[in-house]
Amino acid sequence: MAGDSYRFHGFELDPARYELRSAGERIPVEPRVFDVLHYLITHRDRVVSKEELLDSVWGDRFVTEAAVTTVLRAARTAIGDTGREQSLIRTVHRRGYQFIGTVAQTAAAAAPQPAQGGALPPRLAVSSGLAFAGRERERTVLADLWKEAAAAGQRRVVLLSGEAGIGKTTLCSVFAAAARHEATVLYGRCDEELSIPYQPWREVLQSLIDEAPEVVAGQHEVLAALLGGAGAVDLESDSARFALYSAVVTVFEAVSRSGRPALVVLDDLHWADVQTLALLRHVLERALTTPMLVIATFRDTDIDAAHPLGALLGAVHREPGAVRLALRGLDDSEMLGLLEVVAGQQMDHAGLELRDLLRAETEGNPFFVTEILRHLTETGAISRRDDGRWRAPVQLRSQGLPVSVREVVRRRVQRLGPQTRRALDTASVIGRDFELDLLSELLGEDPLRTFGHLAPAVDNALLTDTAGRFAFNHAIVAHTLYAELSPTVRAFGHQAIAIALEGRGDNGGERAGEIAHHWIHALTPYNRVKAAAYAQRAGDYALTHLAPDDAVTWYRQALALLPAGPTTQRCEVLVGLGTAQRQTGEPAHRETLLEAGRLAVDLHHDDLLVRAALNNNRGEVSRFGAIDRERVHILRQAIAVRPAGADGALLQAILAIELDGGPKEQIEEAASRAQLLAQQAGDDRITAHVARLAESALRTPDALERREQLLHEGIAAAERTGDARLRGMLSMSHHEIALERGDRDAMDREKRIRDSFAELSPEPYARWTNAQTRSMHFFLDGDLDGAEAAAHAAFELGMASGQPEAFLGYAGQVFQIRRAQDRLAEVAESLGRVLEENPGLQVFRAGLAYAWCELGREADARALADSLDVAPGGAPQFWSTTLMLWAEVCHALALSEHAARLVPTLDRWRGLVASTGATTEGSVAYGLGRAFATQGRLDEATAAFELALAVNRRLRAPLFVARTQLAHAEVLAQTEPGRARALATDAAVTADQAHSALVKRHAGHLLDRLAHT
Repeated sequence: MAGDSYRFHGFELDPARYELRSAGERIPVEPRVFDVLHYLITHRDRVVSKEELLDSVWGDRFVTEAAVTTVLRAARTAIGDTGREQSLIRTVHRRGYQFIGTVAQTAAAAAPQPAQGGALPPRLAVSSGLAFAGRERERTVLADLWKEAAAAGQRRVVLLSGEAGIGKTTLCSVFAAAARHEATVLYGRCDEELSIPYQPWREVLQSLIDEAPEVVAGQHEVLAALLGGAGAVDLESDSARFALYSAVVTVFEAVSRSGRPALVVLDDLHWADVQTLALLRHVLERALTTPMLVIATFRDTDIDAAHPLGALLGAVHREPGAVRLALRGLDDSEMLGLLEVVAGQQMDHAGLELRDLLRAETEGNPFFVTEILRHLTETGAISRRDDGRWRAPVQLRSQGLPVSVREVVRRRVQRLGPQTRRALDTASVIGRDFELDLLSELLGEDPLRTFGHLAPAVDNALLTDTAGRFAFNHAIVAHTLYAELSPTVRAFGHQAIAIALEGRGDNGGERAGEIAHHWIHALTPYNRVKAAAYAQRAGDYALTHLAPDDAVTWYRQALALLPAGPTTQRCEVLVGLGTAQRQTGEPAHRETLLEAGRLAVDLHHDDLLVRAALNNNRGEVSRFGAIDRERVHILRQAIAVRPAGADGALLQAILAIELDGGPKEQIEEAASRAQLLAQQAGDDRITAHVARLAESALRTPDALERREQLLHEGIAAAERTGDARLRGMLSMSHHEIALERGDRDAMDREKRIRDSFAELSPEPYARWTNAQTRSMHFFLDGDLDGAEAAAHAAFELGMASGQPEAFLGYAGQVFQIRRAQDRLAEVAESLGRVLEENPGLQVFRAGLAYAWCELGREADARALADSLDVAPGGAPQFWSTTLMLWAEVCHALALSEHAARLVPTLDRWRGLVASTGATTEGSVAYGLGRAFATQGRLDEATAAFELALAVNRRLRAPLFVARTQLAHAEVLAQTEPGRARALATDAAVTADQAHSALVKRHAGHLLDRLAHT
């Protein structure tokens, strides 16, 4: 049996573990040596010829019979035999070899084996036709990383780069063959042409489903979009993508628990779609504690600054456990080894000359070396003597090699005959991979006849055959053949292929992109209508299968191909493009969807109008400080045609959030209408979405109780759906409410949910807001260095993903940190510029006035305070923080009348905590106390400060506790100097522990004054 082990002469050959052992100790042997031993032992009843060994063990790799002799010599050495003694392996003159040792066959243990354990995926198992030699350093690196991954229980990643033909896939194949006894080997490859989304991941996961369905149990529905099943509706695409990415990590965790961790080879990532790269980044970032090794190959020569792989390489290379491995041409010794593997002989002087010629021409590229060597052998330009050694003619040594690699490929194909050449030419237009039945249809002949034409190309290592699906062994072969065809022949070929694929059905499914590709390259102008239609279908397929980046590419191609004019098809493409742009974080989605909405109105197409309006919102207010009136206009038009139902509920909720900063009555009316319609719809997902949007629209302290009610309903609905992403998004709002309540325990609980959600989420928005929250928690804890580092990380994430309020949030957090550090001079001018650019945001006006007070520029502070406004202004979520800062300014400038205007609102919120979402000012009662103190209402100020102290302690915020103690001490300085001194001393100690230089400085000044009273 295949898994049995064989005992002989003190040795044990274990195919299941791919080991040769003696006395229990593993004997290191090359994979080819092991394979020859295994083949001879399993066929020990007869003599095995050299030709049979070559076919069975080497396959279609280009080697000579002398290679068998070399490997047999190594096999005999490993088992203590010699060519002279032949006690275990007997040479039968001119016939072959036979294993003659006594063998005891032992059944393999019945332990469960995971997918691919001991077996290679077809694309790694099928020979590339290349001999292999050298790469010892690279193989050692891979082996060491594999051992680390298994021993440490952590993922490792290798970024394997090199030019075409350098041997990246061959190296992976050789390494995988050596590791397959202890690894679940998985393989996926990207294709050059635009293809199905997540293509290499589909190959990886499909092989697991086929071979080890137990490790994918329970994940089939979530993985359906990736595997080509039913797509996700647009509304839920973010949730579906979150669930999909999480499921992929879960699957790899299940593989590791099965006993054979995953060895994943992702090949040719220079052709990867953006979704493939995003999922790779997610797996590498989120599977840190999963034992697995990911080898990602790519051509570094094909990567520039604009390539999406460039950003991934930079990010991954900074990840722990990531190694960059660059393959270069074989050096002299490796080239010599390659020639000796091919020849099966040591090289003499003539062989060394041939090596030097080949290396000079090919720079040590193994594919180029092997192809030219094969060509020279087949044409008789070089030959071998009777002893098997190479012999190069004098003219070759003096004139060098006669042809380029592409010319070699062309001549090799030509020698296979006109019918094979015709078949390969047509196949090159289909692509690197092609199906036998499609090619035979294009050639107008029976598949068996076509197979006969392809067989010589398979025998000559130009093609690989995997059960009716063929592939060119190397992209260079396909490119060479395609480039030799005239433009007209190519165009006719693409057109014929497109028509043939159309006739097979599935025109709107995963093959839509393939058909679009061929129509785009077919004859013009007849192709434009077809190309546009299929590009649109490909975009639709990508969008519903969680690949918005691919969708953007297809929709843009469709728009470029469509004739000018206001058509329904153009409107459909615009809606799809805008939706995909929003999902990828492109700010251009706004204009695209506004254009789609206006076109839908002109076309009287209600469904497209509603879709354009629904998709033109990211789940938060789109513009801070000013209403986006164009968006609101389209929303109102959509509501007019769809006033009820689930769409009506979502439209009203989005309207409420887009009216941010507008009339309070309109916001409340839209939010109430949305909630009512959601209840009538009876859909938990709609209820949860509406609750989150409406709560965000009502984000002021005055609406806190209503917001809590909305969130409780939304969280309950989200939990009933089982949608982890939706629950995670709602946790962001729940955290905000817990903060405003001053409930640190609830904040920490929701933060844990947020952390878990953000850790698994592929969405930049989730990671950005979570990083902001981390900064806030560090600040509350008094860790200013941690707060600054998290704020900077959040800023980078926000700017990279196009979050419109990323800079504003960062500016607010840096202001708080620099204020605590008594370093406001560093940020005051920047605050001024932010205010100039956002004049409607009162929070920055108040912040700048506060900075001028601290820096002694009272005139500038008074000029700003003259326009003090107690209304919520254009950003009601900043309202409480704005009034808190104005209270500080009024106190510093003794503006009693201004302070009096603040009191009613602050008094109404006295039990709450001020927050902007990204920052907090602590207990509102502190600002109320400052306003009372400014008016000389000291008893009321004392009561307010005592409440603020209790709230800030409950918030576990030492910086705010120290600040409150200091303000309270200032109020008591005239009436109760002893108590004031104690409070000021406590404030100084707390401030010192929390590194708040500002409070420490002010406390020192107060203590100095008290010392002289």
